[in-house]
Amino acid sequence: MYPRNITAPLLPIAASLILGIVAGHWLMPTFPLVTILASMVMLAIACYKWAVVQSVAVCGCFVVLGMTLAQLRWADRGVTADNGQTVEGVVMSEPAEKPRTIGIDLFLPTEGNTIRCYLLKDGHSRNVRLGDVLTVTLDHQLEGRASNMFFVRSSSWNYGGDALQKLSRWERTRLWFLHQRHRLLATYRDTNADEPLYAVLAAMTLGDKSALSSELRDTYAVSGASHILALSGLHLSIVYALLTWLTLRRRRFWLSQLVLVSNIWAFAFLTGLSPSVTRAATMFSLNAIFAVRSHRLPTLNVLAFAAIAMLVADAGTLFDIGFQMSFTAVASILVGIPLVERLWCPRHRLIRWAWALVGVSVCAQLGVAPLVAYHFGRLPTYFLLTNFIVVPAATIILYGALVAFVFPPAFTPLLWLVGRLNDALQFIASLPYSSINGLHPSVVQTVACYVLLALVCRALYILLPKR
Repeated sequence: MYPRNITAPLLPIAASLILGIVAGHWLMPTFPLVTILASMVMLAIACYKWAVVQSVAVCGCFVVLGMTLAQLRWADRGVTADNGQTVEGVVMSEPAEKPRTIGIDLFLPTEGNTIRCYLLKDGHSRNVRLGDVLTVTLDHQLEGRASNMFFVRSSSWNYGGDALQKLSRWERTRLWFLHQRHRLLATYRDTNADEPLYAVLAAMTLGDKSALSSELRDTYAVSGASHILALSGLHLSIVYALLTWLTLRRRRFWLSQLVLVSNIWAFAFLTGLSPSVTRAATMFSLNAIFAVRSHRLPTLNVLAFAAIAMLVADAGTLFDIGFQMSFTAVASILVGIPLVERLWCPRHRLIRWAWALVGVSVCAQLGVAPLVAYHFGRLPTYFLLTNFIVVPAATIILYGALVAFVFPPAFTPLLWLVGRLNDALQFIASLPYSSINGLHPSVVQTVACYVLLALVCRALYILLPKR
């Protein structure tokens, strides 16, 4: 499915691990899988003389490993909380004000998991802040939503508890970075910007989407610009490009790469460690590490390694929409861009940039289209026009935010640009046939779409001549 000169031995391993997690999630096996996993490993070692058989055995090992990880995760965290249960937790997000509720992410140290609580909005809940410790009695689990979302009445929660002392070092580190982000968000607040401007700036630069209204989210979704509001590889690549330029041609190359990787992960922690940012940070880190040895890893291999690392750390990440969209989009770009280059490779620099942007946009959109239709029930139609606007705007806004923190008067032109971006996307969203609605494919239909896309890509690699 990818060019033959690109080797990605980790790709079938990642696919096997994903297959195992899905199987473990749906089948929920009760028998001990660790014994089967150990037997599969021994079989793979014993077949070292037969490469094909050993490869199949290794893939089988990762299928069983995925089932084991799913079994362990759902055995420990299958039910994190129930109606009427009293829990203690730490607020690990910026409170999101809704028309009638205040939404918070509450981390439960005892269970080792996070639940989403919607506190009834009143004077009591308006004072909840990041890092507060709450004792909550879960009144009502929201129907038709994820099993970890609860509505909580005013009389069913209060401040207090020892959950903060129970946090692990990892969670304390996350909380410290979230506090630093809170301080930077306060700088945005001090500009007295209108709520839509503040919400977009906070989401695009610091990954905080708590202030985004449903109308603003809908405008970005219909225009095909939702990926700009969710920090991803695009944003991290902009930061990576700046850091690379600052560390270029330093005498101690390994030290500059260490600084680069450290700053990339600091930014990832600062923005909340979303799956898309974690994926991008892992890939950039691997490329930086191997660059020290003057090696360049096949990017599909790096993508597969990032998926394996994240899924081994937490098998439940597979069912996160951000994880699915991020990895699918990047995989589609990596597979599709060589095809775009075979179709046409312009010589003029500006035309080449525009053609590359068209190729990346089309490949990413085609790759995530079945997932978008499955999760959201619609597809944007003017995504090409949107990307020609939002990609340059995102670059300027990210760099502008860095300048504005050092030189506050720069916030004035920065907020003006955000306002013009909002106006442009609102205009695109208002155009006729801006989105195709009413799409609700089943899981089988979604998988069938990806099988069809894979077959088309394979056929094009065979038919299109190399340039």
